[in-house]
Amino acid sequence: MGRVRGFILSHLGKQYLLIFLPFFSILSIVYIIRISILSQKISLNAGEFLTLFGFFLPDILFYTLPLSFIAAVTVTLTKLSEDNELIALFSFGLTPTRLLRIFTLPALLFASLMLILSLHTIPQSTTAYTLFKSKKTDEARLNIAPNRLGQKFGDYIIFLGDKQGEDYHDIVLFTTDDKEKQVLIIANKGEIEHNNSQFSLNLYQGTGDTFLPNRVESISYTQLRIYNYARHAVNTTWLNRGWSHIGTSRSDMALFVYNIFLSLSPLLVLGILIAFSVINPRYQKPRTYLVSFTMIVTIYLAASLLRKEGTPLLLLAISLFFLGSSILFFSKKAKADF
Repeated sequence: MGRVRGFILSHLGKQYLLIFLPFFSILSIVYIIRISILSQKISLNAGEFLTLFGFFLPDILFYTLPLSFIAAVTVTLTKLSEDNELIALFSFGLTPTRLLRIFTLPALLFASLMLILSLHTIPQSTTAYTLFKSKKTDEARLNIAPNRLGQKFGDYIIFLGDKQGEDYHDIVLFTTDDKEKQVLIIANKGEIEHNNSQFSLNLYQGTGDTFLPNRVESISYTQLRIYNYARHAVNTTWLNRGWSHIGTSRSDMALFVYNIFLSLSPLLVLGILIAFSVINPRYQKPRTYLVSFTMIVTIYLAASLLRKEGTPLLLLAISLFFLGSSILFFSKKAKADF
């Protein structure tokens, strides 16, 4: 029986690669286009482009792995049935139950890998992507060019006379938002300092004037620091709390059960796949594409419901429905036909 297992799994592996690689390529192109659109707003070099793609890689795998496995199982069994190889194996003692056991191990491996991706890797990569994008966006906002009007640093409009490397020269900052109070700051030299999500403009050798309705306040300074905090908060709390708030956060719970269901989907529908893919070519027509398409659409419709209204009870009910359907179809159809 070990040779039979190896024979069937080798066919599964070949079909899986033939299906997975196009799926992976198509979805990768979608994310590459997404990164290209982002690169129009922020400057990215080749290394940063690959870094961003690496952040999206767990998502790509999470959506392509189950689709590819479901399609590969269906195609493998249909092809073996059409070539009469499966009938020959049944005549030598292979049973539908043993066939189910052969496919259960790879289904378990895929489910385990997807659980790791969805519950651990994807949240971390998403947080890393958000931090990376936030940093690059803020750096783009602080890419101040000399002799250009309308540039801003925090609440100030800034004008540069010259820029040499990272050093700014002949700097003028002023505010126009407050009609009751206007500020004018002049500096001979300055530089931008970055510390995590906090940016500061360090000014050297200058003056500052505050224009109020009844008076003018002036200062001279040797060094002055002006802060510009990121205007958008970046959620990094997942790195510290993980899934510990799923009991109090409805969105976290919905995402949690959604990830679990999609991760377990190859196991939940395995019996249905075998029931409709193991055919007798003499009087049954192959329904490879119909079975694969129906299963994929049904799974993602159920997953969409869980993503919106997901609760542990609903997850249990939907999972039992798919598992019960698999057992029913496998018992009534696969065992009855062979």
